[in-house]
Amino acid sequence: MSKYLNKALFMREDPKRGVSAPNGSTKARIERASLRLFAEHGIDGVSIKDIAKACELSDGAMYRHFESKDALARQLFEAIHKRLMGLVKDTLEDGATLEDTVRAVTAAFCELAETEPSQFAYHLTQRNVFLARSGDGGADPSSLLARRIAAAMAAGEIPQDDPELKSAMAMGVVMQAGEYRLFGRIRSPLTSHTGSFVRAIMAVLKTV
Repeated sequence: MSKYLNKALFMREDPKRGVSAPNGSTKARIERASLRLFAEHGIDGVSIKDIAKACELSDGAMYRHFESKDALARQLFEAIHKRLMGLVKDTLEDGATLEDTVRAVTAAFCELAETEPSQFAYHLTQRNVFLARSGDGGADPSSLLARRIAAAMAAGEIPQDDPELKSAMAMGVVMQAGEYRLFGRIRSPLTSHTGSFVRAIMAVLKTV
């Protein structure tokens, strides 16, 4: 994203903890260094040499773990996305209401932003790119929310509108706050504001 990220937030992360790799492994170190560099410079602004240097590895050692930078970037996104979807689904039960769904999605993003800010930053900036490439745009929290919004509209629970537009407006409540958090404009943990986010999103969804 940029050099203006809130470094103190990222310093809390354990550099030995893997994203898809076992904790403490060389692959975990590569993943962590890559996330940090991608967050600061974007994927296109980082080379395999940059990542290898950050990990104190040779280029050859890098290629023993990942066939290319693009493969590394894709694997990181898929692992983070899977975790995020798991956080959402773990709290949703059969017959969940619209507000239940809003709370589950909100809580998942807030937890990821606080416990793994580099993962949140990476997912925030790369979500549309990787989901568009995979053709699996429906397998993400915002699309899950859009489907639940559409069902609520069909049931007369909230006013009729474009479900995707309403989902985008709802997600903006959390994602913009998350971006402010990454840059230090919001000092308090997002997890302490989940209730406020849910109330704000429900107000958006009920507005004509």
